[in-house]
Amino acid sequence: MAGWARRRLLLTAPFLILLSGCAAVPATQQGGDVHSLYRTIFLLAAPVVVIVEGFLLWMLWRYRRHTDEEPPQSFGTKRALVIFFLIPTVIVGVDYGFGEATLASVDRIDPNPQVVIRAEGFQWEWTFYYLNEGFFTTGKTLTQPAQMEIPVDEPVKILLHSRDVIHSFFVPSFLFKRDVIPGRTNQFTFTATRLGVYKGQCAEFCGLYHSRMTFYVHVVTASDYSAWVRRARNAALHVTCPSLGTHVRVTAKNTQWNTNCIAVAANQQIALSVSNQDPAIDHNFAVYDSSKRTKEFFQTGRFPGVATKDFAISPLPPGRYYFQCDVHGPAMSGVYVVTP
Repeated sequence: MAGWARRRLLLTAPFLILLSGCAAVPATQQGGDVHSLYRTIFLLAAPVVVIVEGFLLWMLWRYRRHTDEEPPQSFGTKRALVIFFLIPTVIVGVDYGFGEATLASVDRIDPNPQVVIRAEGFQWEWTFYYLNEGFFTTGKTLTQPAQMEIPVDEPVKILLHSRDVIHSFFVPSFLFKRDVIPGRTNQFTFTATRLGVYKGQCAEFCGLYHSRMTFYVHVVTASDYSAWVRRARNAALHVTCPSLGTHVRVTAKNTQWNTNCIAVAANQQIALSVSNQDPAIDHNFAVYDSSKRTKEFFQTGRFPGVATKDFAISPLPPGRYYFQCDVHGPAMSGVYVVTP
C-alpha cells in the first residue's frame, strides 16, 4: 500500500506543479501584464525544478543500498562551482528584467484617465468620490458594501485615502493590491477589459470588522456607465422628506445615521439632539453647502458614545444643504433641506 501511495504521488506531482502556475484570467490590462509575468517566471522555474528534483530522485535510487560503510568521497571542481552560481544568476537576472518591465507598466499613471475616483477607507467601509462627475457612492457599514461603477476599456485613476488606520485596496480579479495609508495619497490607474462584477476587500487587518470591509466593482459598457451617472446625479438631487419643523433628533448607530434626509423650517433656529449609540466611537454632526464642503454652516464637536448632546443650528435660508459626520465622511451623510 505504501508503495502504491509513493507511485501515485510521483504520478500526480507533475500535474500539481503545472496547476501551481495557473491563475484566473485577469479583468484588467495591468492584471494581464502581471499574469504574463507569472507565466514567464513559471517557465523559467519549471526546468530548474524538473532537473533538481530529477537529480534528487536519481540519487535516492542510485545510492539506495543500506550499509554502514562510508561511501567514496569526492569534491567539486572550480568549474562546477562556477556553473553552480552562474546558472541561478542568469535566471534571477532574466526574472529581474521581466519583473521591472511589468512593475513599470502597472505603476504607470495614465495622463488622461476617463474616470477619476477618490477612494476613502475607514473602519469599516469604503466611499468612492467621482471627482469629474460630482457625486459619490458609499455603502452602509456592516450591512451594505459600497459599489463602484466604471466603464470597460477606459483608463480609470484611483486616489487612495484613509480616515483612520492602514487599510488596503484589493481586487483579486485585477491581480492588484495597494495600501491605503493615513496622511498619504497612493494612486494608480487601470483599464478594465472584461464586463462583470468583481469583489474587492480590505486586505490589511484594520480592526474587529476587517473581514466585512468589502466592496464591488461593476464594469459596464460606456453607454451603461453614462446612464448610471445620470441616474446617480438625479437621485442625489431629488431626495426629499417631511419637515421636522424646528426640533431634530438624529441617532448614530453602527457607524451610520438613522436617516439620510432631514427637512427643517427656514429662517428659524433649529434645536438639534445628537445621540451617539456607538460605544467608544467618535461622531459629530456638520452642515455644509454641498458634498464638496466649500462652506460650513454648522458643526458640533466630536464626542464618543454612548452619549446624547443638544445643540442649536442658526437659521438658514431655504435651500438644499448637506450634512455628515466628519469622522466617517459620506458613509454617514445626507441631504439637509430647509423648507420655506
